[in-house]
Amino acid sequence: MYNAIAKNFSVLFTAEGSQYQSRPLYVLFPFVITNLLKNLSFFGELSFFYELSFLISQLIISVFTLNILINVIKKYYTINTFEIFSISLIYFMNPVQQFVMFTTSNGTTSFTMLVLSIYFLEKFIYKNNIFSVCFIIGILFLVNRSFIVTLIVFLLTRLFTKKVNFKNLKESFIGFVIFWIPVYLYRTLIKLSGYEVADTNVVDYGQFVWVSKYFDTGLGFWISKIILSKKNFELRLKTDWNSKDEWYCQNIPENFLCYIEDIWLSSIYLFIPLLLIIFSFIFSSNLDKTLIRNFLITGSITMFFWSFIGWYPPLRFGLYSFGNILMLLSIFYYVSFKNKKIKVAYIFTIFFGLLNISHWNNPNLLELTYLDYISFIFLFIFFYILINQREARSG
Repeated sequence: MYNAIAKNFSVLFTAEGSQYQSRPLYVLFPFVITNLLKNLSFFGELSFFYELSFLISQLIISVFTLNILINVIKKYYTINTFEIFSISLIYFMNPVQQFVMFTTSNGTTSFTMLVLSIYFLEKFIYKNNIFSVCFIIGILFLVNRSFIVTLIVFLLTRLFTKKVNFKNLKESFIGFVIFWIPVYLYRTLIKLSGYEVADTNVVDYGQFVWVSKYFDTGLGFWISKIILSKKNFELRLKTDWNSKDEWYCQNIPENFLCYIEDIWLSSIYLFIPLLLIIFSFIFSSNLDKTLIRNFLITGSITMFFWSFIGWYPPLRFGLYSFGNILMLLSIFYYVSFKNKKIKVAYIFTIFFGLLNISHWNNPNLLELTYLDYISFIFLFIFFYILINQREARSG
């Protein structure tokens, strides 16, 4: 289907491509690149033509994400060329990045969302006019819907960083409304073009919208009515998504239990970076307080958001949220170390530990190979140097 959209963008607005209609700016990347490459006869004759378009799209997003991330880190730590290479390596070792570089999986931008959320906190939290920021985040929502987390993180943090009063509450409300303007314009354009607005995630899976069934009166009712389209608002009252099916958890508090189970599976799957983070947390205290505060705010709201998706195919959303949070934190811990030997052991542990990781759809999450044993050796070296460094400081 991605190939069809990359070839003809209007497919996005047909029944065939409607499931991707909520991410128009994301699928626009391979469409534009595909048409640019078509003008070059050499590329047009390649059997992996579309895969090449997808790869270029993913690389553009990756370069953008890494550039923003490095700019955030530079505010707190001095980094050189080798460290930029190491940060990039950790980023690409993330399974969410590894396994989709030749596809247009929208999950890759879930990491971008985390990075941009922290960036907006770092850059604009004390600025007077937030409306342009909210509008930009609204545009990003058309890339990946998880960017609504960025808006929530930004508005809530700004509100409580400043003073909670009528003026700031009004500013946050206006910013929230402005966020939806790009979405409204996009949907209006679809209708004016003679197409029908489709929302497969809501209609077929009830993602997030299922929560509104608990708000039949009061403020929650009116918020649901304002945010949801008329069709989806009526859908939430008429449709009973089957919460007894294998992947459905659309009742409170079962949704939290399902999400915790997904986090547990993600922890097993990413046990190497998790162990590195645990050791770093216990034996090191080099993380900047402001950076870790912004990270914790973003990470907490992100995980709370994903716990309400209501549909939990094994690992997918756990990796988009908790998995990405682990990988981002592992980058922050890496740059916080000053000892070169620790950094080398750290980066080799991650490299060999994730180099041959099984795909997340594999029923066997852990399949140890000789590469994993090499990773364990570097993990031991990392642990040994950390302990010696701590003892040297205490002595």
